[in-house]
Amino acid sequence: MPGSPIQSTDGSPTHRTRLIALCVAVLWSAAVVAATVQQGVLHQNNNFLIFRAASLHLLHGQDLYAAYPALHADFYKYSPTFALLFLPFALPPFWVAMLLWNALNAGTLYFAIGTVLPLRSANVARAIVFLDMLGSLQNVQSNALVVALIIFTFAAYERRHTVLGSVAATVGAAVKIFPLAGVSFALFHSRKRRVAVALAAAMAGLVALPLLATSPATLAMQYSSWRALEKLDAMTRGYSVMGIVHLLTGSDWPNWPQQLAGTLILLAPLALRRVRWSEWGFRRLYLCSVLLFCLIFNHKAESLAFVIGVAGAAIWFASLDRRTRWDWALLVVIAVVTILSSSDAMPRTVQQHLF
Repeated sequence: MPGSPIQSTDGSPTHRTRLIALCVAVLWSAAVVAATVQQGVLHQNNNFLIFRAASLHLLHGQDLYAAYPALHADFYKYSPTFALLFLPFALPPFWVAMLLWNALNAGTLYFAIGTVLPLRSANVARAIVFLDMLGSLQNVQSNALVVALIIFTFAAYERRHTVLGSVAATVGAAVKIFPLAGVSFALFHSRKRRVAVALAAAMAGLVALPLLATSPATLAMQYSSWRALEKLDAMTRGYSVMGIVHLLTGSDWPNWPQQLAGTLILLAPLALRRVRWSEWGFRRLYLCSVLLFCLIFNHKAESLAFVIGVAGAAIWFASLDRRTRWDWALLVVIAVVTILSSSDAMPRTVQQHLF
């Protein structure tokens, strides 16, 4: 499609741009090491204990979603497929596995940003999203990886890599369901039928993938147990639009009508401005909108998930040719909200209403 590509339009990067890119890469690498020392050496992070235990429970045919207080606090809430895919991180020593996991999360997001922005702009976006990425690493979350998979879905469809894009979307959905929103990127391109076939095949393959390690009956039990656990979380709202509505109105409306309204708002520009589908900038802006949507309409949104929305804001801001005062003001507002949400003050006053 004309106007596509992902190649830099400002010529070869200057020496200064390359030097800045190297500094940013070193900073991200240092974050990986620091977060690993903090959470994998000085003490053993509970989230990582949950992930590692789930992989072994899958191999042993144990219920992934039962309580295991002797091993970790809280419950495993991801898919059986994720438990299998996490197996390479369940077998090495704790800190080694965490180093590899953090490197995967930070590395995929770092390179994903580079697939949709030229180097100079990518430096800006990586700098903006750095603190949120670090926060995700410090809590050994999967949010940075999820963001990267959504961006890779977009970039793959832009390059006509239908199967690769569909696989990226479904792997993301095996971690957290909302990366399936990335399939909407295929609307801009002509291979929609091929996307549908590739998506269906990838989903079927990933759903059945745990059969490599468990029996069909046990896998069916795992999915049933997962569904029961998810029902308990269905009315949580987190730092989402639904949470704000509940806080302001005191209503107990279900989440799905508000999420449906959000979906219609997200898709409205595509319906109203179809003539702009051929514009690379318009399509990239839609990517930013999807990333923000996956945060603010996610009923499990928390401060550690802000890296998802901030990545969208960072790509938007970095891609601007000219930045007005309003653009800078909006970026400052995003930064302030992010800082407040991760501070001690905001959760104590707000979480009691939202959770």
